[in-house]
Amino acid sequence: MLASTETTSLLLLLNLGFAVIALAIGFFAGAWFAASRKQSASDADGAALSSEKERQEQLERERTAMATERLRDVATAVAADLGEHSQRVGEITNDLKGLDTDDFEATGAGLVDALAKIVAANEGLQQKLQKAEEQIEAQAREIHLHETEARTDSLTGLANRRAFDDEMTRRYAEATRRSEPLSLLIMDIDYFKKFNDTHGHQAGDEVLRAVGEQLARTCRDMDLPCRYGGEEFAVVMPATSIADATVAAERIRTAVEETTVNFEGKQLKVTASIGLAQLSADDDIARLLRRADDALYESKDAGRNCGHLHDGEACMPFTPRIVDVKADLPCMATPKVTTQTLAQLPNRTKFAEELRRRMAEANRTDQAIAVLLVELDSHEAIREKFGAEVGGAALDAVASVFQQSLREMDLFARMGDNRFAALLPENTADSAMTVGQRVIATLKECPLEINGETVELRIALGGAHYGTGDTVEKLVGRAEAEMADSGVHLAYGLSPS
Repeated sequence: MLASTETTSLLLLLNLGFAVIALAIGFFAGAWFAASRKQSASDADGAALSSEKERQEQLERERTAMATERLRDVATAVAADLGEHSQRVGEITNDLKGLDTDDFEATGAGLVDALAKIVAANEGLQQKLQKAEEQIEAQAREIHLHETEARTDSLTGLANRRAFDDEMTRRYAEATRRSEPLSLLIMDIDYFKKFNDTHGHQAGDEVLRAVGEQLARTCRDMDLPCRYGGEEFAVVMPATSIADATVAAERIRTAVEETTVNFEGKQLKVTASIGLAQLSADDDIARLLRRADDALYESKDAGRNCGHLHDGEACMPFTPRIVDVKADLPCMATPKVTTQTLAQLPNRTKFAEELRRRMAEANRTDQAIAVLLVELDSHEAIREKFGAEVGGAALDAVASVFQQSLREMDLFARMGDNRFAALLPENTADSAMTVGQRVIATLKECPLEINGETVELRIALGGAHYGTGDTVEKLVGRAEAEMADSGVHLAYGLSPS
């Protein structure tokens, strides 16, 4: 019986030892957190931070110091409780050793009394440990809350610059260690100063919130969207090639373009310019940032509301170039049909060959591909009313603007008498339709006029993207079905009287 009691006491002491170790880990974790925060603050002191930022960091340091002090108090109290309990168990053990084992009745009573004391001591210690555990959990939640607040932009709810820097450091190390791609997107709200100057800073804040919501909604779970500073945002894209990044970037740009901010009865339209870069072997974080930033400024110089990527040597667009129609395609009071554009376009056979080649490539690389069909619905009506020459001018106008507005990697072909097709790598059906609508908006700037009348150009669109198991016929067929079923017919100009 005595040996059993000593074993119980030994197990109890072992459990208490593990409890002390757990508390020590919690204490040192708090101390390490405080030290790391102090180091971060020390590093930031030399960066000429604003008074507001310094005030926030000082508040964070004070909060962390308080949380660490509370953890220290809890650890000290638990250590004292454990010491008291150990002393109490020692006293009970000594009492057991002093029992007269020859007196069976006295020994039994002594054992019962000792067990009752051990149970009482254990219950008391358990209550104290439970209270200490609750205090530690409360402090852990408070520290986590402070850390979350310190890494979140209060206006947009996105990660802030500090979180961005930490994520870039982590993802850069991961990408170099695993030889995985890493892409970076930098985005700037177009003409943001005008929102503040025209409608006030509250309007600017609403625009920032709306863009932040679109980023949070549109970005993938693996990406980290951040408010980089002011009206500039960034998205860290781990394990993402530049080809996949352009698809995601165009999705983001389109989402922002479709955003309307309602402010004091006004509807504010928002667009953004984007720069992209993928980590190369010669890059460090600073150089990757600089290349993405260079691509962003290339987008601004190109007229904004578009995106460019930096391939390591130069910047190139990855969104359709919206041309200055009045400069590149003069409006025609009297049409002159040269059919130069129509004659130079690839035919249906060449389009199918190129599409088949791109589809085989997509099977190897998982690259997105979309097909956009464009049809001049009003072509026959124009021919009947104005003749074949004007009908040819209408087709040439449509083909010219589409061809000039697409990227170099795209292919624009003539599929039939009044139908064209665009092969758009790195696009989905939705983004392909957006491309078509933007080009038509450009075409509207230069109406076709005959003897003072504006000819109505009625254009139908249909888009589809490549899926596993598709053939050329299936993919084009879905685009045709979409064109027939969706009812996307964009007409402009005045109907001839």
